[in-house]
Amino acid sequence: MATMALGDLLAALRPELVRLATGDPRLPVSGVELLDGGAPEPVAPRCLLLALGLDASSADGVARAVRLAADTGGALAVKCAGGLPRGVAEQARAAGAAVVTVNPDIPWSRLYGLASTLLATRPAAGDAPHDLAGGDLFSLANSVAAICGGAVAIMDTEQTIVAYSNLPGQPIDETRRVGILSRRVPEHALPHHLTDELWRSDSVRLIRRDGYLPRLAVVIRAGDTALGSLWAVFPDEDAIGDCEAVLATAAKLAALHMLTARRHLDADQQARNAALHEALHRPGPADQALPLPGSLLCLAETAAGRRTDHHASLLRAIGLLELDARSLGHEPTFGLVNDRLYVLLAAAPRGSVTVSALADHIHRRATRLLHTGLLIVRGDPVADPDALRRARDDLDCAVAHLRDAGARPGSYATRDLRGEIVRQRLFQAVRADPRLRTGIGRAVTAHDLAHGTAYRATLLSYLRNFGDVRAASRELTLHENTVRKRIRRAQELFGFTMRNPTHRLLLELELGAQAPDAASGEPP
Repeated sequence: MATMALGDLLAALRPELVRLATGDPRLPVSGVELLDGGAPEPVAPRCLLLALGLDASSADGVARAVRLAADTGGALAVKCAGGLPRGVAEQARAAGAAVVTVNPDIPWSRLYGLASTLLATRPAAGDAPHDLAGGDLFSLANSVAAICGGAVAIMDTEQTIVAYSNLPGQPIDETRRVGILSRRVPEHALPHHLTDELWRSDSVRLIRRDGYLPRLAVVIRAGDTALGSLWAVFPDEDAIGDCEAVLATAAKLAALHMLTARRHLDADQQARNAALHEALHRPGPADQALPLPGSLLCLAETAAGRRTDHHASLLRAIGLLELDARSLGHEPTFGLVNDRLYVLLAAAPRGSVTVSALADHIHRRATRLLHTGLLIVRGDPVADPDALRRARDDLDCAVAHLRDAGARPGSYATRDLRGEIVRQRLFQAVRADPRLRTGIGRAVTAHDLAHGTAYRATLLSYLRNFGDVRAASRELTLHENTVRKRIRRAQELFGFTMRNPTHRLLLELELGAQAPDAASGEPP
């Protein structure tokens, strides 16, 4: 990427998106990076550091982030609704760091893409400029065609042809003819348009197909995010010539046009988010705006990792998920409810990355960038709003089970937790209906609170391990004889017997129903 003064970069991004809060506008910027939660990990020098994982209320986190920006000669970008907090500004001035405030309504993915593309499209010193016309994508396609002598087409990631050159005498074959008429890449050409060789490359590639004219192709990117591709058709390989640099520059210019078009997608994103939030609670007309069929995911912090600022933590997860999901061919829809983030992904993503692979990827990225332990649970595909609400219930039960069990952060699937989900529903029924309780579970819990004993935890572990004392002792880190004595004493105190299967079942349900509530963290 070329180097650009921070003030010029912010001016190009527009003041309604970003503003310089403190620092020198002449500061040179040559890249964009995601800030690793303020951790002092190596980053490239002179970068705009997007504080995706930064908690602005954490003095230590802010101090680390400010020092990192100062030490690397970069600028720190933070999301602020009411201006930069005084404490952050004072730390930045003391360290000599530049800080940029970002409009909270702007997705991190959009800012990352815009800034990366602006830096990528700025000519570096010594580069030979190409006389490519401005205007819209059609003008750009015609300029490239006139310089290279080929016929140019520009596609988005959904393989829709968004622009093409229309100069007289251009080479044409059946793929180009059918594509322009339908404004889509023809089915017979898709295997060649979606090859890993092309989409994982940052350079111009030569594409050969028997019976068709040769093509040069390059992916249009904004940072790490693929926005589409640019193709040039030639009458034969001898006519191609040395035009890779022109196509590469044109792809960068096309990225700016396509990112500008994403402003409309931002409004559409907000509408879909609102529709999902409403649909998760009740049926209504907003259901029609949802991208169904699809798969619903739930992101929540583990029981051990839950913090008072879980809402802010999940907001940071939204930024990360949106950035990565779009780059991998998904258009996520978000619904933030209490301490859980629900994500709806269309059943047919543009890319080849599955929902399962995306969930694993997000878990790894959240662990590294956000330093938070997330449970990511994915449901089975759903086709209608009613199934969506049932999927949410399954996800809630799965999260409750994973928290009760002290599960480690990671990616899980409801299809692997069917038994546990049913058990959570039984717990809910016991909580809601006193007629389903014998009273023994409440007596055990009351005794523990009054006398500082641990009968409830011991009984639950013993019951969950099917009466296996050795397994329960390992789980509780107690000697096996201690577990046996507690079980025996509990039967004497509370008047039940483990030899009775009904007693065992009802006791496990009552004790499990008294586990800390998944929403509040307090006993029911």
